[in-house]
Amino acid sequence: MNTRNILKTYTYTLAIIIYIPIIIMIIYSFNNSNYIGEWKGFTLRWYKIILNDPKILETLTNSLIIAIASSITSIALAIPPTILTTRLRNITTPLTYPPIIIPEIAEAVALMLLFITINFPLGAISVYIGHIAFNIAYAYITLLPQAGKGEKLAQAAKTLGADTTTTLTKILIPITLPGILAATTLTFMLSFTDFIKTLFTAGPGFQTLPLLIWNRARRPGLTEYTSQNALNAIASLLIITSITIAATYTIHALKQQKQQR
Repeated sequence: MNTRNILKTYTYTLAIIIYIPIIIMIIYSFNNSNYIGEWKGFTLRWYKIILNDPKILETLTNSLIIAIASSITSIALAIPPTILTTRLRNITTPLTYPPIIIPEIAEAVALMLLFITINFPLGAISVYIGHIAFNIAYAYITLLPQAGKGEKLAQAAKTLGADTTTTLTKILIPITLPGILAATTLTFMLSFTDFIKTLFTAGPGFQTLPLLIWNRARRPGLTEYTSQNALNAIASLLIITSITIAATYTIHALKQQKQQR
């Protein structure tokens, strides 16, 4: 067996290990039984239950608001150091790596202790701030390559007499736009699905969808809402949503590349 075949076998094996549990979970979300491992026919009952569950709708709304707000804020905060202050990148770039490298549990505990120390109430605002704390790093790293491409063109434009506003609106922002779209997609999904930092910064009375799933998964089967297959249905919808967003961005990016060629 040559190296190419070995790599193919390894890739397929890895894909099976990753995707088989997900496929099984999605299949059982249509199971008419209350228990995993006991198939009693196809049903949409679990999807009807979760879509009519007010708690699901409430926590989904919370997750969407936090994800959208933290994503927009992170992008807005990351754009100036990547586009406008190119000379300071040697300083700003190393500062963005700790939120990515530090273990998530350590950062979550640090955020919680900070809020407790300054007597900041734990709730929606603390979760929003906590999500920005890690989202801004991912936004910056995602924007950096695109901003670098526009730097030389911006310098050339200034040499030819373009003012700062023209350089920004006609060169830097259009060139950086693919990076902005990528950063928006990434930061939204990171925030929407975040669990650990949300758990440590949410406080009582505020839940996002990942927290609700965790709380129900700890006590499965007490009600139809906490049934294992109901949880499978929630997780399946999240996966489908994530894949749809990723696929939409990928298709858009491929179209942009073809147009540039």
